[in-house]
Amino acid sequence: MMMSKLLPLTLVFSFALATPAIPLVVEGYKFPTQKIVSGKELSLNGSGVRTVKLGPLPIKAYVATFYASEPLRSEKAVLASPGPFQFDFKFLKGASDKQVIKAWTAQLEASNTHSYDGFEADKKKFISMFGALSKGWTQTIVIDGDETRAYENNKLKGSIEGRAFQKSFLSLWFGKKPVMPSLKKDLLGI
Repeated sequence: MMMSKLLPLTLVFSFALATPAIPLVVEGYKFPTQKIVSGKELSLNGSGVRTVKLGPLPIKAYVATFYASEPLRSEKAVLASPGPFQFDFKFLKGASDKQVIKAWTAQLEASNTHSYDGFEADKKKFISMFGALSKGWTQTIVIDGDETRAYENNKLKGSIEGRAFQKSFLSLWFGKKPVMPSLKKDLLGI
C-alpha cells in the first residue's frame, strides 16, 4: 500500500529532473538559466535592465545577465570566487561604434574601483573589441581562469590576460560605484 502512494511522487520527481529549466524572459528576450564555461555549469545569478538618461527620459539600453558556479550575493563573494563567470548584455537599442566606445569608456572611467599598472592599455584593448550594435545583439564577457574573453553575437572579438583586469571589470558591476546601483542588486539576485 505504501509503495503505491510513493510511486506517483517518484514519477513526478523524475519528470521534474528531466524537464529542462524554463528560461528567464526579460523585455521579450529569453535567457537560459544555465551556461557551460570550460566544462563547468554556471547558473543564472541575477539579471536586470540598464537604463540611461536621454535628457529627462530614461531609455532601456540592455538586459544584463550574470552567471556563476554558485550563488554570489555580495561584492566580496564575487571577488573571492575563482569563477568562471559569464555576463551577457542583450541590447534593446542599436548603437553606433562611437556610442559603443563612449559607453564602455564612460563605464570603465566612472565605475572602476580597481586600478593597476597597465589598466589604461587593457582598457583601450577591451574597448577596441567592440563596434556598432544592432537591436537584439549580444555582447558576452567570459571570465575564465586568468583570461577575460569578449564575444559579440557568439564571435570571439579578443581577450585580455590577468586577474587585475578581471577585478576592474567586476568592480563596474559590483564595486562601490557601480554602473547602476539597482542593476548591481539585480545581478547579485538581492
